[in-house]
Amino acid sequence: MDRQLDPESTNSAQIEFWNGEAARKWVDFNPQLDRMLAPLGNLVMERARPQPGEHVLDIGCGCGTTTLDLARAVAPGGAVTGLDISEPMLAVARQRAKGAAVPVRIVNADAESHDLPRAAYDLMFSRFGVMFFANPKIAFANFHGALKPGGRLAFVCWRALDLNPWVTIPYQAAQPFAPAFELAKTDEPGQFAFARREWLEDILEHAGFIDRQIDPHETTQRIGAGDLDACVEVILKLGPVSRLLREAEKSAVPAITAAVRDAVAPYHDGHCIALPAAVWIVSAGRP
Repeated sequence: MDRQLDPESTNSAQIEFWNGEAARKWVDFNPQLDRMLAPLGNLVMERARPQPGEHVLDIGCGCGTTTLDLARAVAPGGAVTGLDISEPMLAVARQRAKGAAVPVRIVNADAESHDLPRAAYDLMFSRFGVMFFANPKIAFANFHGALKPGGRLAFVCWRALDLNPWVTIPYQAAQPFAPAFELAKTDEPGQFAFARREWLEDILEHAGFIDRQIDPHETTQRIGAGDLDACVEVILKLGPVSRLLREAEKSAVPAITAAVRDAVAPYHDGHCIALPAAVWIVSAGRP
């Protein structure tokens, strides 16, 4: 087992969060989450162009789905390292990696502060795993140094909150029944840390990346699978509504559940809840 997580990391709040209840829920709902995120991960994979024989770092690999996708793409002769701060999710990734097409290492470490090997990787990839650093300029400089000359970086991250009704519609429905909190703080660690293109461009430029490409992409986020109640359960267990439920009075839980159900019901297509979403597809290179 590769465990190199520094308990004194500047990302201590994120480390605590992703090793607690949130991680357990992501493990429990991993099949549903993979269905939601796979189309966007595939877009980044197309941009990244992993090739047989390449060495790849999967940043924020979670339960290892993208790590295994990368392993298949770099076979034969390649290797993949999956890196994350969430031990519960990495335990799943380790089990899945046993059947990988090429050698796979699963490392519990903070990519911002971890001593990545210098000039070791042809490609760095991430599906929504790079928005949580306390010091993103330090993190991306670390990535730059770990890429081989001519190496590539490719990732997907969320755009502005108001462009992502899949988050705001359930939250706004539930919010009157529980203490409010700020969904997104500009340029701070969290789901929408890279909402501002200018901030993202500044981070990449500061780290020394060239050929920077930051493309907007609009899509439909498909939440859950099955009837309306099954899909609503995913919303209630994950994301901001789950936090509202934790902080609400027990007597408010039925009202929150009903309000969220009513708000998303028009978007249930018989198979899932389909709501608009917006992301950046990002790529860059090392000279």
